[in-house]
Amino acid sequence: MQRNQHDRIIFNGHDLSRLVYCKVHRPIMADVSATFESVPGRHGEVFKSAFRAGYDLPVEVWLRSEDRRRVSDVRHKLASALWSDEPAPLYLPDDPTRYLMAIVTGATDLDEITDDCPTTIVTFHIGDPDFYGQKRRVEVSAGNVFINVGGNRPAHLHVTARPEAGKPWRITNVDTGEFVAVTGQLAQSSVIRIDMEQERATVNSQTAPVSIDSDYFEINGRCHLNITGGTAVLEWRERWL
Repeated sequence: MQRNQHDRIIFNGHDLSRLVYCKVHRPIMADVSATFESVPGRHGEVFKSAFRAGYDLPVEVWLRSEDRRRVSDVRHKLASALWSDEPAPLYLPDDPTRYLMAIVTGATDLDEITDDCPTTIVTFHIGDPDFYGQKRRVEVSAGNVFINVGGNRPAHLHVTARPEAGKPWRITNVDTGEFVAVTGQLAQSSVIRIDMEQERATVNSQTAPVSIDSDYFEINGRCHLNITGGTAVLEWRERWL
């Protein structure tokens, strides 16, 4: 049977296209769940919230092998490439510069990919509906800093800073007023690391206290930050709908 050949699909660092042809069936975006509530004495409903849910992404696959004697070998290699005990990056053919965090779920029927049954559906579950794009890195000094975050969704910032000795250290999102202030004694040799996604700060790899009014924040669009003292490396990855 003649089939259209599709471009590469890469999961967890494995190029599945070396083993199979793939046809992806996916929505434009994740399912949206919106909630409303009725208000006594009023017509209609009042909007409360909306969020994008996780979803299943089916991928139709068929083996590249035309030699019946190699089918078993290819099947085992494919199983090894698909197995992961946690979500991993999935690059799709039509969007090779951005990836989803996915994990194979449900039945795969890999043992049914034979000459008599040449195709099967592999289902990836997408728990995080955002795509992740280019990783960005900026080296900055103390004072005001302007960065272009990229993407069209807020991103999580990772900070590695070397503060001035004996002085407190803080990073502030000037646009929103949110900040993280590291408390405790700091030396010139101290290395501060802040993970805004995990809401965690360390000094020299040890958990560090932050001020009670600190608020781990996201960055978005053209972002105005302020850093007190020393130097810092700011890193983040673009996020896309």
